[in-house]
Amino acid sequence: MTPRTAPPRNTPAGSGLASVKDVVAAEWLKLRTMRSTWAVWSGAAASTLIGLVILVIHVGSYDRAPLEERAAFESADPAVLVMPVVAFFIGCLGALAITTEFSTGSIASSLVAVPQRRMLLAAKAVVVTCVAFACGVLFAGLSQVAAMLILGDRPAPLNPWVHWWDAVPSAAGTAVTTLATGLVALGFGAVLRSAAATVAVIGALTLVVPMFAHVLPEPVHLWVASVLIPNLAPQIAGAESAYLLSPTAATAVLAFYVVVALGAASLGFSHRDS
Repeated sequence: MTPRTAPPRNTPAGSGLASVKDVVAAEWLKLRTMRSTWAVWSGAAASTLIGLVILVIHVGSYDRAPLEERAAFESADPAVLVMPVVAFFIGCLGALAITTEFSTGSIASSLVAVPQRRMLLAAKAVVVTCVAFACGVLFAGLSQVAAMLILGDRPAPLNPWVHWWDAVPSAAGTAVTTLATGLVALGFGAVLRSAAATVAVIGALTLVVPMFAHVLPEPVHLWVASVLIPNLAPQIAGAESAYLLSPTAATAVLAFYVVVALGAASLGFSHRDS
């Protein structure tokens, strides 16, 4: 009679749920041990502080302005001033999650450990999703709380909120768009395989194109501006804005960005040589 042997404790990567957890854990370890990750987080924190300093200056100008000029002041919502820059930095993080391996050649070792390329890409997407959403919630929440303390009881239009809970939809919308930016950057990084090229694309999407969209002739500029990632946040939240999309349509557009980017990444990563 053949003796029974215990099943092996270590299963190959990709053979079950436990191995999926191992791949995700490995990707998280890679991301948090890269020096560039900490540099990106520091950049996001620094941009938040700089944005709040600008907000303080803006509020000071409001206090010194005559009463008849105060009605023309822009809203001091940090979702407009701070979060697009934070989203850019989180996009850089999403790009580095995969482009660093291409630039160092370590992608070959990763593929030896995890031959299933789509599983490897999915594990990276899980890690980027968690990190990007956590960063979006953290920086959006902190900047909103700081803005409320700075604004005090000053009225609209400078103060965009009547009560503190009015800021929650705005913070949630910017957290979601920050998450999407990280995933879109991951997708572009898998396709372009270059950190510089991917960061340039994400910078254009989050910072450059939204500025230039407003110089387009009417009504084209509203349609273009309404579908850009940073401008989707207030539309997803259902906040009053000049943009044209309903919350459902804005959510669908944001999902479209993510699906297209990750779909292209999956096809390219699966069919190209490492």
